[in-house]
Amino acid sequence: MEPKKYKTGEILEGFVVTKSDWIGEIKSVLTELTHKKTGAKVMHLGNEDPENVFCLSFQTIPKSSNGVAHILEHTVLCGSKKFPINDPFFSMHRRSLNTFMNAFTGADFTCYPAATQVQKDFYNLLIVYLDSVFNPLLKEYSFLQEGWRLEFSEPMNPSTPLEFKGIVYNEMKGALSSSTTRLIEEINKYLYPNLTYGFNSGGDPKAIPELSYEELIHFHEQFYHPSRCLFYFYGNLPLEDHLKFITHEVLNKALSEEPLPPLPLQTHRSQPLKVVSEYPIGVEDEEEEKSILGFAWLTCHILNQEEFLALTVLDIILMATDASILKMALLKSGLCKQASAYLDGDVSEIPFALILKGCDSENADALENLIFATLKELVKKGIDPKLIEDAIHQLELHRSEITGDGYPFGLALFMRAGLLKQHGGEPEDGLRIHSIFEKLLKKLQKDPKYFENILSKYLIQNSHFVRVVMNPSRTLSTKELTEERHLLDELRKKMTESDTEELLAKTKKFYQFQKEQSEQNLEVLPKVRMEDIPKDARDFPLQKELYGQLEVFHHNCFTNDILYADLVFPLPEIAEQDLPYLQLFSILIGQMGCGRRNYAENLEYILANTGGVGGFFYQYAEAKDFEQFVPCFHIKGKALYRKGDKLFQLIHDIMRGIALEDAERLHEFLLKHYTSLESSLHSSGLRYALNLAGSSLSVSGKMNYECYGLPYFWLIRDLATHFKQKGDGLIEKLQSIQKQLLGIGGAHLVLSCDETMYQNLKMNDFYGLKNLEGTPSVSWKPNYPLSQPASQGRIISSPVAFTGRACNTISYAHPDSPALTVAAHLFENVVLHTRIREQGGAYGAGASASPISGYFCFFSSRDPHIASTIAAFDESVRTIVSGQFSEERLIEAKLETIQGMDSPVAPGSRAELAYCWMREGRTHELRQKYRKRLLNLTKKEVISAVETHILPQIETCPIVVFAGKTLLEKERSLLQKENNHTLDRIEKI
Repeated sequence: MEPKKYKTGEILEGFVVTKSDWIGEIKSVLTELTHKKTGAKVMHLGNEDPENVFCLSFQTIPKSSNGVAHILEHTVLCGSKKFPINDPFFSMHRRSLNTFMNAFTGADFTCYPAATQVQKDFYNLLIVYLDSVFNPLLKEYSFLQEGWRLEFSEPMNPSTPLEFKGIVYNEMKGALSSSTTRLIEEINKYLYPNLTYGFNSGGDPKAIPELSYEELIHFHEQFYHPSRCLFYFYGNLPLEDHLKFITHEVLNKALSEEPLPPLPLQTHRSQPLKVVSEYPIGVEDEEEEKSILGFAWLTCHILNQEEFLALTVLDIILMATDASILKMALLKSGLCKQASAYLDGDVSEIPFALILKGCDSENADALENLIFATLKELVKKGIDPKLIEDAIHQLELHRSEITGDGYPFGLALFMRAGLLKQHGGEPEDGLRIHSIFEKLLKKLQKDPKYFENILSKYLIQNSHFVRVVMNPSRTLSTKELTEERHLLDELRKKMTESDTEELLAKTKKFYQFQKEQSEQNLEVLPKVRMEDIPKDARDFPLQKELYGQLEVFHHNCFTNDILYADLVFPLPEIAEQDLPYLQLFSILIGQMGCGRRNYAENLEYILANTGGVGGFFYQYAEAKDFEQFVPCFHIKGKALYRKGDKLFQLIHDIMRGIALEDAERLHEFLLKHYTSLESSLHSSGLRYALNLAGSSLSVSGKMNYECYGLPYFWLIRDLATHFKQKGDGLIEKLQSIQKQLLGIGGAHLVLSCDETMYQNLKMNDFYGLKNLEGTPSVSWKPNYPLSQPASQGRIISSPVAFTGRACNTISYAHPDSPALTVAAHLFENVVLHTRIREQGGAYGAGASASPISGYFCFFSSRDPHIASTIAAFDESVRTIVSGQFSEERLIEAKLETIQGMDSPVAPGSRAELAYCWMREGRTHELRQKYRKRLLNLTKKEVISAVETHILPQIETCPIVVFAGKTLLEKERSLLQKENNHTLDRIEKI
């Protein structure tokens, strides 16, 4: 049933309807309204989606890099007039059935989104968010906690060194350990010298201590006014109810404020700019070919959506794959190992940037010349119409896809359309698909050189261009720490005895404030009750049929004309030393030639006909015994319905074998891949730490470690560095693995699509996949020996730590399994959040249970401490075992567990999830039994489960920390002294 449309000019609850249009591509009615009294804007996407979303969005325009917008985003969520408690945001997360809760600070906006499938919950969340943003307490001590503060390293001991502390301060220290983040900030600094985008809206740790509490208050007064808020709603709840709610809670009490003026245009330079900068690497890291180069242009205004779309098409033509015109030229030159591009469509004037990694700085001129020569040659020869067609196909598929795994589709649409509206644009331009492309194609018919002219205008002839060369520095981290230490020491020298006493008194009050906040009664907050929780476990029906050698599993659902296909094989016997090669082969599936197409032709085929294809392996653990599992290899892809035959042909071609003998392409890919892995090592520290922590606990954990952890990183580093000596052996090894993997029989085909598409596939015998025949192969056996668990530190270039601690517990079907899942939330809510985030200043911390794998872990990220964090892990277990948690906290933990179980699944993932349930033996009956036991859990049962399955391991389970060498060495002695734990060794990656 089509959702309700309204008449332009119609009055609804004090709002004037300014637009109401049907957007067929997303099956929604877009309605825009203006509040008559205040001028507040409302944007509503009405449809049949039960996952309702709201988002309160403000334009926020920082005038420095002191992080005011980001710190304010944190601080407004620390209590409000109606809900005067320390942390209503995190508290509501565990008192609701939300499918999403967060807050985002962008370059020129701050938004507060949430989503849920329960109407009562929707308005519970909305009232808390409304009061948080419009009536926050903004206490000074909340600012000190979330933003920054001065404190002695031992808070009440003035003889210890002075330090900067704070959650955002540490978060941004971690963020800027990424070379890519540093490069983008440097690009923006010079691309937008007169606009807010030239500042770091998240905050530069060097500038954050310049932010005063008074400036934070003023920033809120300036930008967080109801008449300057965009109220966005999405889903199947009535628009009128939303309007009544926000009018009663906010708008009736508000006055009108003048709208913020649009941002001025950036004055363009008459000459290009060249900048040289640095980024930190480890003391022992090599500097050769580690320079990162950025080339960036300022292009069209966001309101010029037609030219922005044209630039998006050009971005795909130039840089989408390794076979794209400009990217291929760059990679083939040998002057860089990795090349990528980005267009930021969220800001008022859109940047187009190229980021090149694995370079020598001395080749900057040669790379710049190559870029412009390639672009000029393309304009001269003209762009092949087929490339334009293929790029438009990619955009069509991307915009048509209904996303939703971990990120609400309604929020994705806000990012496409709501931010455009805030800049004064027409939101439907970010929502429509086919009509937008038809308009673009008509433009092309009138002007065959349209794309060439855009390319020339914005890239070739554009003088507002900046080139940034960032060179690696082994001394930069030490230099920055030294500068910070010098600043703090100078501040300490200037402190009088009275200043010292004042700081100690303030510190004492701060910790007293935190203690009082942690003891507050949360009953002032709204909540859902146990009776509001759906009693039945969800299910996705899976039809099973046999066609020749192929067993097909199909889930019938609306996918907006996109076919999702997953071909699954049991893993054959693989030697332990070959596991990292298995991961490499899975990635190469979509990167090499196949089907008589070389790699460039194959990448073009993939771009023209699919939404991508790739390989991966997954371990299906038995619900009744996690140590019994079946590893499988998958070839997965998606395509528009009209190109389903092309997707199946591609999968068929892959099954016949990919062109692994192309040594030149293989070497090129390895150089690119290693550069990518190396540059993301620091931002992936927590994933690597948890992976390593679990490697000695089970065969499954060992396989994950070998395929996704440090052994894989080391393999790629070795192969990329010594390809001349090892290339032939590598090709032979990969060909052997290919023969083993793709020769085995017993394939399953898993499909998400509607019934019409499924019948069409059947009529065409699944385009050859029906006739797949396997050859006998030795079945996989879990015969990999496990090493002794070892606690350790790994050195990365980061001033903050990523810490993981892991143990094995019990299987999904065990009666205690729901209790351990709930206990993970109790650990976080009762102890870890307070100790590690609020008091310790880490960006994140918690515990996680994986019932199907039996894996249980504790973690912290972007954490300035290690010893106190490990102590908090221990404390959380002892606290729960001793029963120091209320029935209310137990209910909250149950609600959080249900959130994860009931979060929406995107249409394209439903067949895959249902297939997973089937392979693991998680029948609907077993899942229903698990759910019932979870809902009926008692405090005594949770205590018993933790005491039985976790407490005995807490002293011995391995600890793994990824952090800078200075922090590791400092905290190692504290760990031994205060916790009786140790890091057995500290070594580099």
